[in-house]
Amino acid sequence: MKRPLALIMLIVFSLAPMARAQDGARPAPDSTAQSAFDKLAQRLVAAGTVEEREALLAEDKELLTVKLRRAVLALAISFFNQDKYAQSLDATNLARSIAERIGDRAGIAATWINAGLIYARQDKYALALENYRKGLDIWRTMGRQEYIADALNKIGVVYEKQGDYAQALDHYERSLKIRDEVGDKTYIAESWHNIGEIYYLQGDYEKALEYYGKSLALQESMSLTDALDQVAFAQLLHDIGIIYEEQGNYARALEYYERSVKYKKSAGIERELEGTFNNIGEIHLAQGNYRLASEYFQESLKMSRALGHRALEAQALNNIARIYTSQANYDAALKFHQDALKLDQELGNRAQLALTLDYIGSLYGATRQYELALKNYGQSLEIKEALPDRAGVAETLNHIARIQRWQHNDAESLRLAERASDLARLVGRRGTLWQARTLAGQAYVSLAQPAQARKAFEEAISTIETMRATVAGDERQQQGFFEDKVAPYLAIMELLLDQKEPGKALAYAERAKARVLLDVLQTGRINIARALTPEEQAQERALNHQLVALNKEVYQENQRQSADTLALGQLNARLEKVRLDYEALQTRLYTNHPELVTQRGEAQPLRLEEAGGLINDTKTALLEFVSTDQRTYLFVLDRKETGGSPHLKTYRLDIKGAELQDQVERYRQQLANRDLSFRETARRLYELLLKPAREQLQGKSELVIVPDAALWDLPFQALQPSDNHYLLEDYAISYAPSLTVLREMVRLRQKRSNNAPVKTTLLAFGNPATGKEPVAHDKSSQRGGQLVPLPDAEKEVNALRQLYGAERSTVYTGADAREERFKRESGNYRILHLATHSVLNDTTPLYSYILLSQDAKGESEDGLLEAREIMNLDLKADLVVLSACETARGRVGAGEGMIGLTWSLFVAGSPTLVVSQWKVESASTTQLMVEFHRLLKAEMDRPASEGSAAASALRLASLKLMHSDQYRHPFYWAGFVVVGEVKASRK
Repeated sequence: MKRPLALIMLIVFSLAPMARAQDGARPAPDSTAQSAFDKLAQRLVAAGTVEEREALLAEDKELLTVKLRRAVLALAISFFNQDKYAQSLDATNLARSIAERIGDRAGIAATWINAGLIYARQDKYALALENYRKGLDIWRTMGRQEYIADALNKIGVVYEKQGDYAQALDHYERSLKIRDEVGDKTYIAESWHNIGEIYYLQGDYEKALEYYGKSLALQESMSLTDALDQVAFAQLLHDIGIIYEEQGNYARALEYYERSVKYKKSAGIERELEGTFNNIGEIHLAQGNYRLASEYFQESLKMSRALGHRALEAQALNNIARIYTSQANYDAALKFHQDALKLDQELGNRAQLALTLDYIGSLYGATRQYELALKNYGQSLEIKEALPDRAGVAETLNHIARIQRWQHNDAESLRLAERASDLARLVGRRGTLWQARTLAGQAYVSLAQPAQARKAFEEAISTIETMRATVAGDERQQQGFFEDKVAPYLAIMELLLDQKEPGKALAYAERAKARVLLDVLQTGRINIARALTPEEQAQERALNHQLVALNKEVYQENQRQSADTLALGQLNARLEKVRLDYEALQTRLYTNHPELVTQRGEAQPLRLEEAGGLINDTKTALLEFVSTDQRTYLFVLDRKETGGSPHLKTYRLDIKGAELQDQVERYRQQLANRDLSFRETARRLYELLLKPAREQLQGKSELVIVPDAALWDLPFQALQPSDNHYLLEDYAISYAPSLTVLREMVRLRQKRSNNAPVKTTLLAFGNPATGKEPVAHDKSSQRGGQLVPLPDAEKEVNALRQLYGAERSTVYTGADAREERFKRESGNYRILHLATHSVLNDTTPLYSYILLSQDAKGESEDGLLEAREIMNLDLKADLVVLSACETARGRVGAGEGMIGLTWSLFVAGSPTLVVSQWKVESASTTQLMVEFHRLLKAEMDRPASEGSAAASALRLASLKLMHSDQYRHPFYWAGFVVVGEVKASRK
């Protein structure tokens, strides 16, 4: 649970707390007299000793009045606003001394209150309470109701920061009662806000939003021209955002956080942004964008340390530690958590202490130190139950239930998960609820209670689907959000298989795959540029220009014979910072314009009876893999007879996810490195993955494979059913992100074929200008790595021009193969072919790029066509061929598949791709691609055609290379795959 910003930073920043501590409005000052009071006040504050101050007072006895006390207190306020707490306290004590001499009781009370504020800002809670109470006692004897209410409110803030919610609520309500009687709207709004915080901290989100809403409506009815009003309003927006974040409504949360930032900036208090930055970072963390989350956390930490805000510093330390934990850097994570723990203990902040203990428990759980994990969770739970913090209790119960499950204490795990579920439902905390229901379902399975398990998993999935509709940002953020939420989908799939319901099991497997692509294909994408304001367009242009400029600098430095490592490191650091700024801007734009977000309705996964649309004969089989920690599953769909119903059979494969990943990567590396010892691995993987279904696959000629996890990197076509015999010799093979996405791709292709045909068929780009001098052709050169000219690629696209004919093709090479030209023209062709270099970015795959030429002026484009840019294109092509290195690769995202160039092309609207799985050799690639297009064109030109054109063409072209003397090794012919095609009847 997050700490409300008002709680950490006090309810009103800067002048607001001290202004209320004054004893009424100042009289209109006499400029001459006031100048004398101010001058003496400055001299008194600057004096180093009591004696010096006494001497100064003796010189001007006539100035020893309330005006002098106010002037000294004004200096104290000034010091306070500069975070000069020692000077502020000294000036406050001096003002009290003056007030005591002249019998100024209001002044004495004001100085006690101001001293309390100074101590509270420094998290010295006992001293703050002592000083507040002294001021409160005086105000009571004087009957000054508005100041009594203010002191009660400030005491409530301290109790709240200490986690004593009962005392805090009591003081807030007593303060509100007086403020209602006085009729001060500004401070009534403050009281409602503070009472709402207490309900939030106790896990009553509905009540909290009720009070926040009252405060918001009252503040919106007033003029927010005063900076102090804007600060209070900004804090309220921030705290409303927290509740939406806790409820899993990330888009709404980010909307309020961004509004809070806007108001803070308009009030000139950018230095108070660290709390909001921290929470924005937490949204990105929850949505799986660790890079952007880390950027916000680091900025929050830097600001909180600079300002001495130790409670916020502890939050930032914890969140940075969570990033380290996600990277399995447990030593660094533990150090940061322990630093936060020390701060929590020093501050006496029980609520924050409980949260830190939770994080430490999770770290120990990740490293299988279960007893230490339970010890920390137990301490956290004790604190949360005492507060009480119902949402926090539910979260910790989940953590303990997970440890109990890992220790095979299923009955105890179930008891805790059910209790967590009840609390999470009560407070409306969806993120906690789906995890609790998943844990409960797993326990029910272990306890042989399948009906209850199924209900639990279904509730978990329903909750996740609700949360999916509220993700903040574009497709990248949507994909990241889903990655850690596939567990209940896979669990119910396994349960249904145990219950002999394979059709329903397949439906849940489908619901866990390629969800973002499915959303895009079903509803389309909206042109973001049309919705932006001129200011937003300017911001986006500015960041794009920075990206282009830095990309050029990095590219040029890499192209030097001996790159300057230090300069390159500095350039890459600057480039990463601008990329993060760009991603943050994109998320803000989608938050500000919710109409841009791809509509995410209830997904309709492929039903068994619908599979008939993807299997039109007895020669095709659809193979879907699902990989879990403990085993791998294979679903095989085919037809026993033409026109008959689809037939589904499932196979449990005895290989765990981690083992599968190791074997697949070993085999891919063997092929990519032209290792001659690959055959044993090829046979082993075939026997593990496909041999169990060998009987069902007999007589088939086409396989459509839906990989999962590590299997996205496996060249199935190069597996060996028998010695020196490859799978490709028996089948035309294509791949798909999911069967449901494949269904939508078929529909898209059919829809386009029914429209007026595009006049020109092929757009090809080859051998773009690299900025290097041509070199003697090296037949072993690869289309990746050192970005040298590729004469073979130029031959390749020129051969395609001859093949398709000048009237049906447009080909650009060298300096003409410009990035801006591809962006401008690519939406007008049925087939796109890019024969060039590509560079894979393993860390952030949407910054992987295809090399093209820069603009003639070299200003608007950098020649690096990045995956993130491809996503924003509006392609109408039925087929895109990336004749370059590793274009099929990226990062495998759980629930979405391979994220990279392939994924971005699907998002852009192309239903079928030909891409590569490793760094391909240039000369053999040219032969393969020209033969592929020759066969493809022949198939396209047939009046009526059966078979999968791209898959069968690639198969035959690959077999031709395989049977040559020079290119027998699978490195040369097995690297390219077809993604997104299935046999479909032509009308």
